[in-house]
Amino acid sequence: MISLTGDGISGICDAVIKDRDYFSDFSTESVEEILTKLLEAKQARDYTLLADLYEMQLAPFICSVQETIIKREDLLVFDEDSYKKNIKTMRAKIDVSMLRYDADLPPVGKPGSEAYLAHEDERERFRVNRNALLEEPMLPEQLLAQGYTVEFTSSGLMTLRAPLKSIASGDQAETKRTASSDKEAGSIYLHTNMRVINEGFMLAGSWYSKDITEYDVVGLGLGYHAAELVNLAPSSRITVYESDMNIIKLYCAFTDAGLLMDPNVFIIYDPDLKLLDRKLEEDRKSRKVCIHYPSFRRMPHTAGLSELVPWSGLVEKC
Repeated sequence: MISLTGDGISGICDAVIKDRDYFSDFSTESVEEILTKLLEAKQARDYTLLADLYEMQLAPFICSVQETIIKREDLLVFDEDSYKKNIKTMRAKIDVSMLRYDADLPPVGKPGSEAYLAHEDERERFRVNRNALLEEPMLPEQLLAQGYTVEFTSSGLMTLRAPLKSIASGDQAETKRTASSDKEAGSIYLHTNMRVINEGFMLAGSWYSKDITEYDVVGLGLGYHAAELVNLAPSSRITVYESDMNIIKLYCAFTDAGLLMDPNVFIIYDPDLKLLDRKLEEDRKSRKVCIHYPSFRRMPHTAGLSELVPWSGLVEKC
């Protein structure tokens, strides 16, 4: 907000004052009062007051203007060509991520052994099933019925509301849920409705350590927290585990999919979190597991994962 120039602020206020039909929720007097206070604080060089006015009056006003425009205009556009391109890139990213995952862990049995061949066969079936799910058409009506909605935040970026329990699908899922049962279970937002980038940065900052070279992030959402972690630790390896294919597809549809372009970022589709559980068996001081709590609430709570969030029970009781 501070980056807005005086001309930019004046331009917004002028537009609100001039178009009374469009911005009928804003009184001319209230807009002029904000401008007057800002001008007086700036002329007095009272930068403490100016900062307070930016945060307490101007920021809420600008957010309200954005919300008014969002409500009146059909701004949520689904670009099918961009989505298909991102899905193709996501498929390649997940394939590379699985190769890296397998390379990091001891092989299951000796090459050629019964255990080894069974593991390879299971991996191939999982890959085929995963790619089939990824390439299924994304049907907005079906997602809405299941409880998924993509919405604008007051900052103009997107947030995502999803059913409280992730939708299980495909051969890898242990249970299947119906759309009606998920709606009964309720839904939650995976990101704030306000300063979504700031919140992602704060969460990533709580994870970051200069001694860590590998991060395992539990939960993709729309990727804000993972993207901010990339900014803080650009040379570290960051692996994101997501159990819900719908979340992966919505990420491809309604973001710039920037994580897919970073060679140090890996994304793993892990519907029952067995892949993550196996990774948790490793004991490496240079590695850290990071929990995106809204995503965690929707995931199968394996024993290994639950141990990382011992306070989750207390949170649910609050």
